[in-house]
Amino acid sequence: MPHDLYVFGSNGEGQLGEGIPVADIVSKPTRLPRIVASRDLFGDVKEITCGDNHTLFLFTDSSLAGVGQNNVGQMLPDCEGPIRLTRLEQLHENVHFCAATCESSAVINTMSSVRSAILTKGRGQWGELGRGEEWNMSEYNFSDPHYLKERLPGVTIDFAAGVWHYVAIQDDGSVYGWGKARLGQLGEKLSDKVTTPTKIEDVPFRPLRVVCGKDFTYLVSDPSTGEHKVLGKDKFNIVSAMPPDVKGYKDIGATWHAIFVLFNDGRLAAWGKENQWKLLPPGLPPIDKIAVGTDHILTVTKEGKLISWGWAKHGNCGDLSNVQQEIKNDMVNGFWNEIDIPGKITKVAAGYCTSFVITEVEENEPSPKKTKAEK
Repeated sequence: MPHDLYVFGSNGEGQLGEGIPVADIVSKPTRLPRIVASRDLFGDVKEITCGDNHTLFLFTDSSLAGVGQNNVGQMLPDCEGPIRLTRLEQLHENVHFCAATCESSAVINTMSSVRSAILTKGRGQWGELGRGEEWNMSEYNFSDPHYLKERLPGVTIDFAAGVWHYVAIQDDGSVYGWGKARLGQLGEKLSDKVTTPTKIEDVPFRPLRVVCGKDFTYLVSDPSTGEHKVLGKDKFNIVSAMPPDVKGYKDIGATWHAIFVLFNDGRLAAWGKENQWKLLPPGLPPIDKIAVGTDHILTVTKEGKLISWGWAKHGNCGDLSNVQQEIKNDMVNGFWNEIDIPGKITKVAAGYCTSFVITEVEENEPSPKKTKAEK
């Protein structure tokens, strides 16, 4: 069955994708053109990862594409590439994991069972590039990928980024990080900025998953035990409010200042900053899928409905014109917005005030009207 990709939210640098007019706010879910008629392109999306104003698309064939701001070479080298990618551009092959900080991108390529190679691009004054004191890669020519000299041991099994730091989990249970470490987000033994991939020593269990907030890292073990740990300061009770464990979890996510855990039975738990909008609206129905942006949540209920809440200033929670509840300070707070999108939702993703929804379309279902870009 073919798939469609709908996007909404902040788009000032074209980070939502080809065919969407560059605008600060896209509040109504807009379908991207399918681009390649001979391939179900959006059905092959494995992961969507976002920086401040750029978006990375990792596909099931291990290819990587990107769209949006490229002013510091965070996707293509600035010396040759445009300052903005207005259409989905092929970036790399053989990519197994990707992540993005505010102004950089990183990919991991497990070339063998012995070492994982890391390639970084863009700019980062906290060591995000992992290249020692070098902080700006905008003038490099990446026709020959310039991988980091340091490689990670074994096979990477999960990879995530905060605003200024990266964390990777290896199959032997070791954890490596680089970037900003001033607030403990890379463990108690690392501080200030970490300019090369460095092992994080203080993890008391074997982690399988990692997500990052603005200034913290959240590590979780196998769902059967649900051991978990936050690396970072206890700001907004991000450490002290943790439950004893998260046994039976299905997925995890983090805003800039809060953690969300989805369980197999459809429950959603959350803790962290709650002085602007309620992390969990009352009466929340059982949830099947979650996507956690920097300050908003996108979920699919067990009944297949798409709902969202949080900071909605840039249209990232969908069109709010028909919402009956009072909206203060652009916050969908204490309730959720139900978003109507055609088709069966197969994947959701969220970034810096951006939302992405992939749907499966029946073969005999009438196609939506073509966008200007497809005509």
